Amino acid sequence: MKFIFSLIFVSVFSSIIVNCQKPVSTDKNALSLLVAGILGSCYSLDSCFDQYAKTTDEGASFQVFDGSGNRFYARQSLLDYNTYRPIASGSKWVTAITTMRAIDCNTSSATDCGSVTNGSCATGGALSLSRTTGDVLGWTGTKGTITLRQLLSFTSGLNAGGGNGSGQATCISSLPVGASGTQKDSCVNEIRDQSTGTPGALYQYNSNHMAVAQRMLEISCGKTWDTIFRQLIVNPLGWDVNQAVWKGNFRTGEDTDGSLSGAYGLSISPEHYARMLNVLLTNGTAKNAAGGNIANFLSTTSVREILSDQYNGAKIGYSQFSAFGYRWQYGLGNWRFCTTTDIPAECDKDLISHSIGINGFFPWLDKNRNYMAILAVNNIGRKNGLSLLPASSTSLFFAETVRPLIHQQIGK
Repeated sequence: MKFIFSLIFVSVFSSIIVNCQKPVSTDKNALSLLVAGILGSCYSLDSCFDQYAKTTDEGASFQVFDGSGNRFYARQSLLDYNTYRPIASGSKWVTAITTMRAIDCNTSSATDCGSVTNGSCATGGALSLSRTTGDVLGWTGTKGTITLRQLLSFTSGLNAGGGNGSGQATCISSLPVGASGTQKDSCVNEIRDQSTGTPGALYQYNSNHMAVAQRMLEISCGKTWDTIFRQLIVNPLGWDVNQAVWKGNFRTGEDTDGSLSGAYGLSISPEHYARMLNVLLTNGTAKNAAGGNIANFLSTTSVREILSDQYNGAKIGYSQFSAFGYRWQYGLGNWRFCTTTDIPAECDKDLISHSIGINGFFPWLDKNRNYMAILAVNNIGRKNGLSLLPASSTSLFFAETVRPLIHQQIGK
């Protein structure tokens, strides 16, 4: 077996070569190492992981869990399973689950909710995916019709600076620690005013959508994002309250308020992330610090909403994976990677749900084969990377290589 998803690599690497005006000399050694790692043969999970780990900045870890959430494979190189690191867009799944927890807890459909329970999230009406920016934020006109569902699925029409790219309003990453409600409102209003898209018409991958969703939760529940997150996620799952924090700018490490950075701003360990991801694998049951089950962490309805196709007729505008030839669908905070993308019912038959980060952090879920996996890595430099081939793509190549090996091991 080759350490490669062949067609993807050929198309992406060819694109890199064609589009390079001249060689990037600083990348020569990294290029040799990366290509050797990708194109080399591997025949087991161990050998594939060891090859991949050679291309990383800080090392990596890889874990696979069965349908009951029990870990049956684990390997690490330098980066420990319990080490907290930024997870970039792996944060999107966390934000979606936090939001659905708030909705379930508000209707007493979930457990371990702290004070976020029993009708406590009702500003602008009972919190739900159909609640609008007009209901909660007081927005008017077409932009006042944007729903929480559209925000979490990136179909809200809130584009980046009037364009189609993946950027974000600068205020998201520059909010001071302990930002006031006025400062947050100013930021989401800036996002509103710079956007030109029509709600529900176009899918655009950027951070602005989730920033507005977070502010809607804060106002609806009458609590800061930090409080909502701590009570609904950190406390019941036993995460480290001092390390499981949101930053507006994880690349620089500067102290900024991360209450609007739900699309990318969290640091967490892969072992702790697995406790949360278990809820989607098991249709509602999470894991606590002792490895015990937390029943009714999410309702089955909320699990289904998170993993379902949420396009509802929207066209795919910007997607960073279009360079790979992928037309992935999107749920709430996670990609739906399948062979037949245009028909959701067919997609469901061969579906990988994931929330890959730009730094290579790659958690995925296979409901059909009943397992989940987490590749933990933090490639934000160029020590062993190639600047023209993002860390997310090398993680994708690794995952596509080892998936058949996992399927053989579980007999599916």
